[in-house]
Amino acid sequence: MKIGLLRKIQVVVGVVLCAGMLAACDPPMPPELLAQLAEKTYTCVEGNVNVASDQSNSMVVDTLAESLATSCVDSLPAMTITNTGDLATADVQITSSNASVCKAFASVPYGFDAADVAYNVEGTDSLNLGYKTLAKVLNGEITNWNDPAIAKDNPELTLPDLPIVVRVEADANSLEALKLALGYQGAKLDVSKFTGINLFDGSVPAELGAGELAVLPNSVAVTNGLTVLGLNTGKKDSETGERLFALPSEESLYAAGTQLVAKTSGSTLTMALDPKVEAKPMFEGEKAAVPYQAIFPITLTLCGEDTLLKRAAAAFMLRLDSQGALGYLNISQLPETVRYSAVGLVRKGLPIPKVTKKSE
Repeated sequence: MKIGLLRKIQVVVGVVLCAGMLAACDPPMPPELLAQLAEKTYTCVEGNVNVASDQSNSMVVDTLAESLATSCVDSLPAMTITNTGDLATADVQITSSNASVCKAFASVPYGFDAADVAYNVEGTDSLNLGYKTLAKVLNGEITNWNDPAIAKDNPELTLPDLPIVVRVEADANSLEALKLALGYQGAKLDVSKFTGINLFDGSVPAELGAGELAVLPNSVAVTNGLTVLGLNTGKKDSETGERLFALPSEESLYAAGTQLVAKTSGSTLTMALDPKVEAKPMFEGEKAAVPYQAIFPITLTLCGEDTLLKRAAAAFMLRLDSQGALGYLNISQLPETVRYSAVGLVRKGLPIPKVTKKSE
């Protein structure tokens, strides 16, 4: 998940080709197109913006503050970000999907995390369960690691006669994302058997006991070096004959991200995964990985009085998303289609980029 912070911003080719013709276009300019053009330069408004996040994501705010300090300089207005660490008083919040605690005037996705199932079975570090098998394990219908259904999903492994212990406390966002992902495959997860908790407060999950598994965010699992399950699709690659798995890996999460569809309602932009959308690969010419669809949004919320300063800071923060600021936290960046929609929404009221008409 490590992505270079200084990665070059990729601008959609179609925008570049039509930029010279924009002067002849009828207003208003589509927000997504405006966002792409605006990212060719910085939009700075003088002042400081207090930003806070869930404690586990606090490092990204420090990264944003450092980047902004070297961007809005010289002839540009001095715009800065301060990491307050206090969600209650922040101008802008970065939170897990259900953690906003302010009166919002705009809200957009900022990135996304995934639901992992971490486990502890000695001598086993590459366990994959079918969607329905995993649902039965979490529902308490399969209670031992040597169950025939688990053995069928992992024919190369010899699993121990060991009771399965499902941790009742589960991250609420992860639990809901896992429920949806299993549902796409016809498997039903009974979330009433769990107690929802928030694992974005920076705390370290309790150590897993022998045979135990737990539902938690991918960012938390990676940070703490936990071993996690893959999902056995039960299918094989048509060319190689290899079995296909959905894993919480960079490639599979990227593929799932390309299935996200944005929806705007007033000053709020949300996104949801559409499993009918064809997943795309990270690199052109390659085959898309099996999408790991148990994902959920990280949200950027603009709080209190609506000001151009807060909007300019939020637009800058979304720009840094595309340059990999979130990679340091093992959180996936937005697909460009969603990110441009988000930038277009938060930029409302900011100056429209000037486009020089091509000479005849």
